[in-house]
Amino acid sequence: MQTKQQVSECIYRVLAERMSHPSASAFHSDAHLRDDLGLDSSSVLQLLVHLELDHGLALPEEAVMNQDLDTVRQLLEVLHAAQPRPDTGKILEYEEDIKLHCFVSCLSEAIKRRAGLEHRVLYFGVWDSGIVVDERLTLSYHSPTIKHDFFVEWYARLYGVTIEPWYDPRLDKDANAARLVSLVERREPDQHILVMLDMYQLPERVNEFNKDPFPHYLMLGPTARPEAWMVYDPDYRWEGVLQRDRILHAMQQPSVAGGYVFSTRGAHSPSREQIGAYLEACLVLGDNPMTTATRRSVTAHLAGRDDAGRSLPLSHLPEALDELPILAIRKYAYEHGLAFFWRELNLREDEFEGWCDEIARLVKTYKLVQFQAIKLAATGDRRVADGLFELLDEQDARETRIKRRLHEVYGRWLDAIAPATPVARTSRASL
Repeated sequence: MQTKQQVSECIYRVLAERMSHPSASAFHSDAHLRDDLGLDSSSVLQLLVHLELDHGLALPEEAVMNQDLDTVRQLLEVLHAAQPRPDTGKILEYEEDIKLHCFVSCLSEAIKRRAGLEHRVLYFGVWDSGIVVDERLTLSYHSPTIKHDFFVEWYARLYGVTIEPWYDPRLDKDANAARLVSLVERREPDQHILVMLDMYQLPERVNEFNKDPFPHYLMLGPTARPEAWMVYDPDYRWEGVLQRDRILHAMQQPSVAGGYVFSTRGAHSPSREQIGAYLEACLVLGDNPMTTATRRSVTAHLAGRDDAGRSLPLSHLPEALDELPILAIRKYAYEHGLAFFWRELNLREDEFEGWCDEIARLVKTYKLVQFQAIKLAATGDRRVADGLFELLDEQDARETRIKRRLHEVYGRWLDAIAPATPVARTSRASL
């Protein structure tokens, strides 16, 4: 079964190579088939025929007759849904993926392309992944000091895939750009090229957080035209052709520096022992670091002093918590964790849906936390501060409940696989 990103690639290949369509260079996920790509009804049918004959992506006749297809995204959704599903005997197998961490989403997409490999376990490392807190008690999702070594090392342990950095911080931007060009032009099958770039420099792309700069990882590949590259952005579910020079301009910004390359040829399924060890390394029991960092920042701003005793005005609090929405979406990783164990244990789907609602409330309540913080900075009202701390206490309790349930089903999973695979139970503080 092909992923949505692979289906998108097939659509582009038919347009660019099989049909030699002149508007293939305008291809992207949200392009309109008629207005942007210039496809009339007959051309769309020709496209569908080649997708079926060349790539095995067939639509039911009913869909061919009645389905209105306006955009590339609509077409790939219908083609993806029409693929035959293997009978796994497990629930929750095909729910829509949650995208929540650009680097991990790229690694996950590469694994999804290998039939039979479980990609969800990779997200165990996201729910409490590193938060940058600077000397002004500002919370950030990115800084020049952020490293992805944890995910790189566990990717190798789980799947046997070695990730190598191609970006060399000792070289200047031009030299690194030249390295990227060489990599993309010589990309091999099953090879994946990641680059960090500033999404703000690509205004045609959606930047929902309106950040400037907006450091972001995505993947690149060649097209038949050297001046144009295919962009794969799993985190935003977007694929499309962009001019090479625009991509290079975005990766040469002073706000970004990074890139990796790896091949999934030879990737293997993670052992149950490794899955257990990875969860042990990721499940922080007894603390919720994001809420702890938020509470620490609010407390310092109320006191008017940072950790070094320097002035920290309350008016700075909105800026300090400005990236909470970006950080909050990481908590959706709990859905991946619960879904993995739910499927393994064939637990009740209605309970899973209830926990999904609880996770969504955890994520969305951070927006209310940010709102109250802005209100506190505007009013200086201690009653607002008290309400904000109560909200943070509720967040702590909510996330602790989620972690407790995750830990419980993990324990049941250990019991279910014993004694086949010895996995040591957690020795961390109990919830």
